[in-house]
Amino acid sequence: MPHEIRTRGILEGTSLAVFLALVHTVNDAITAILGALLPTLQERFEVGPTTLALIVAVFWISSSVTQPLLGSLAEDIGLRTVAALGVLASAIFLSLVGVAPELWILFALLVIGGLGSAALHPVGTTIAAASTRGNRAVGVGLFTAGGMIGFALGPVLILYLVSRHGTDATPWLMVPGVLLAAAVYLLLPDWQPHGRRRLGAMLDRELIFGPVGALALAGSFTSIAFVTFTSTLPLWLVHEHGYATDATTIGWTLAVFALSAGVGAVVGGMLAPLLGRGRTIVGALLLATVPLGIVVTSAPGSVGFLFASAAAGALLFVPSSVKVVIAQELAPHSPAAASGMILGMTSAVAGALYIALGRLQETIGLEAGMIVGFSMVLPAAAIAAIVLRRSPSIAALSA
Repeated sequence: MPHEIRTRGILEGTSLAVFLALVHTVNDAITAILGALLPTLQERFEVGPTTLALIVAVFWISSSVTQPLLGSLAEDIGLRTVAALGVLASAIFLSLVGVAPELWILFALLVIGGLGSAALHPVGTTIAAASTRGNRAVGVGLFTAGGMIGFALGPVLILYLVSRHGTDATPWLMVPGVLLAAAVYLLLPDWQPHGRRRLGAMLDRELIFGPVGALALAGSFTSIAFVTFTSTLPLWLVHEHGYATDATTIGWTLAVFALSAGVGAVVGGMLAPLLGRGRTIVGALLLATVPLGIVVTSAPGSVGFLFASAAAGALLFVPSSVKVVIAQELAPHSPAAASGMILGMTSAVAGALYIALGRLQETIGLEAGMIVGFSMVLPAAAIAAIVLRRSPSIAALSA
């Protein structure tokens, strides 16, 4: 950490990392509200597919592209403060999506709520890494696992609440986030901020075009495989295997995949000191091609299909925590901004590239398009291997 601790917090060490994982779980659970309520919002505002795509894109951009800048801002004015404000904004504004009376209000809620979620991620990974100095990637892995648990369980919990009490009940979803935002501010250590920097200094060209940017590009290709699984696979099950749109197999497959991804993030942090960072990252991505191939060729809903889904989720996320720690070490002057590059920019670039993949799927079919999306782990592995080979000291360090 390039910051000095100004005030020690109540939580330290592993307990701090576990607490941040819980915060991440709650935050990412509430961010699932858009996907869960998208059919409801379409009916309420009487909009077509293009407007729905725009709604999703606005939230995607506000919650991902801004992460490096918000990470830099947090380093300037205080990590703890920005983390608490991010959790608070995400909880309050996204919980109001269910009661938005006008389309423009919905857009405003998604932008502000997305910015809140974006603020938490680079700060959370930076603090989590610092909390487990013996193996910084384990702290990042725990934080990542918490988010994947929220990603998996959020839609289920939100739809259960709405089915029982209607969309007017969604504002109650802000309560856990508001309480945790206060806890973040009260329990976390307070680090001495850098002090205000001009915008040009916050947007470091070396961070974007150097090895951190290259690792972010590798992460973008990995994210395409991830988004292909979570977005194309359900359509593939419905249109090419005859499943109903609300089939439990779809839900269980996505839940197993997401929860296993969280486990993979923690396992990656444990493996890196034993195998080396390069072998852990590149090896996991190459191995991921095996279960991804089994997913396409096995019978949906079978034991083999679910095991392959679990293995694919785990292997895709084994590199995640290790890459964040490497980025922080490559940019010790801006660890939160570096985290934002790995976490946020990867999602933004993957989202843009997935639009092109969607167009390709219209031409070659869902299954062929899904294979193309899954194969993106290969360029991801190649880019990561090149970056780590050029930085052998970083690749060889324990995480």
